[in-house]
Amino acid sequence: MTTMKKYNIKNYIRYNQDVKTSIANLEGKMWDEYAREELIIKFLPLVENLARKFSTTQQASGVMSINDLIQEGSYGLIAAVDKLDWVEKLAESEDVEKTLKSFFSKRIKGAVRRAID
Repeated sequence: MTTMKKYNIKNYIRYNQDVKTSIANLEGKMWDEYAREELIIKFLPLVENLARKFSTTQQASGVMSINDLIQEGSYGLIAAVDKLDWVEKLAESEDVEKTLKSFFSKRIKGAVRRAID
């Protein structure tokens, strides 16, 4: 799995390319076919998007760098994937991707807020 520990600001572009390549390899799968690691990789762009939003807020301004925010968000995503109950959450959902994004984003935001505090 790709984590931010291996990357710094100079090669942040490489991180983005690695994530895009990993996600492209996952296309065409049904949601119940994803392994834990694949699900984490699939939603790394969500982590980055939420971290960017936090980096521009007054709450996080000057407290943590974007890389730190992404790393903390990644920890939150991993914890959320581990808590996910496929049968209960997704069986009753009409739009699985929307349900997953909502579930994960709540936990990612919580992890980032805890790290800022």
